[in-house]
Amino acid sequence: MNQQFPKRFMLVLGVFIAVAAGQVAPAESEEPTATKAPLTGQQVYKTVCIACHAPPGVGGAPALGNADAWAGRIAQGMDTLIGHALNGFSGNTGVMPKKGERPDLSDEEIIKGVKYMVEQVAQ
Repeated sequence: MNQQFPKRFMLVLGVFIAVAAGQVAPAESEEPTATKAPLTGQQVYKTVCIACHAPPGVGGAPALGNADAWAGRIAQGMDTLIGHALNGFSGNTGVMPKKGERPDLSDEEIIKGVKYMVEQVAQ
């Protein structure tokens, strides 16, 4: 069996899951909606990032808490990590969809999610 097939399959599966997760819209309500409080980094991870970054990681995504998988990315600096999360990135190890395919989240929420995942490596 081709060694690349499992990696490519997991990448496609991860992107599919991320896209599908981003397609779920909240139900419309006739009641006026209150201003929603911004999500915390942990909440962003648990609602969006977990689709690809839950251990063992999908499609090349570094798994939460895996220092080895995160080391090279962290070495690039937080500005690069945040830029990839906000704007999307395609590299040799996988694909990071723009805002995890959740354009409804603010830049600040996405940044909190990135910081949360990086903090988990330091623990």
